[in-house]
Amino acid sequence: MGIGTHMKKLFKPAVWTVVLALIGAGAVQGYKRYKRMSVRQDLQDFLRTVSKGDLKLELEESGELVSRDTVDVFAPGRGFIVEVLKKEGQYAEKGEKIMMFKGGERMDSTQYVPVPITAPSSGLLTRCVSRYGGSDPEIRAGKRVDGASTCITRVVDMGALAVNLMISEMDIFKLKVGMTVGITFTSIPGEKFTGRIDVIAPMAESKSSNWGSSGAKVFRVVINIDKPIQKMRVGMSAVVTADIEAKKNVLKAPIETLFQEGLNYYVYRQKEALEAEKLQVFPGLRSESEVELVGPLKPGDVLFTAVPETLK
Repeated sequence: MGIGTHMKKLFKPAVWTVVLALIGAGAVQGYKRYKRMSVRQDLQDFLRTVSKGDLKLELEESGELVSRDTVDVFAPGRGFIVEVLKKEGQYAEKGEKIMMFKGGERMDSTQYVPVPITAPSSGLLTRCVSRYGGSDPEIRAGKRVDGASTCITRVVDMGALAVNLMISEMDIFKLKVGMTVGITFTSIPGEKFTGRIDVIAPMAESKSSNWGSSGAKVFRVVINIDKPIQKMRVGMSAVVTADIEAKKNVLKAPIETLFQEGLNYYVYRQKEALEAEKLQVFPGLRSESEVELVGPLKPGDVLFTAVPETLK
């Protein structure tokens, strides 16, 4: 056998080894390229990063400005309001004459003489509120009154202003009587006020909506305003904020990365593309958007906001 023939026999296995190696490498690269192409383009929308920092639990609820001391004034009987001495929006002192009333079926009748209606307490005069929550018509001279059950004005003590809130049963135990809160009013921009929680109702109510009861349970909370001002008006919309709890330098993640199965909580930490590992964690303090996590995580870990299998 010549040297050339021997070299050819050695060369063929070597060539095939190289060819197979190239094919294998190409297949690996092709598979990786295929995996990259098969990953959905919006994957980043389902990823959030673990971080370390401060976590603050805040309360922000909308409420209504009310007076805790209001008195409805009723007519003496069936008849007419013949004169209005103090009209809506004016202040009246206790015992001051606010209207003149005359009984009978006709205002020009001489059978009855006009009698004064006086303010039962000091305060701002407003319209009466109907049983459906709206304001009654304005009382003017000549107004016919059907009977002693007819409310003709309401006296509001503007020194007893408070904010009424309706707090969900999920948040009610975060609040305590005496807690300091911040208050702002849409109608008084740029000014901030403070108050304290005075009453937390012991009994839940059904939350009402435009279509009746929604079935959700809420608790009434009353907040006294520390320093009321004359700009405040009953019925104004208020926003109440409070810092309930805070922790410093904790491991935290967006709350949408937390999954619950029974009594246990899990996160899905990204390994590569849609590959992930399921890890049990123990949630701590929760804000509206973030949650404290205790478990095998570190800052910079990337978590899924949806179960990875559902994204394929």
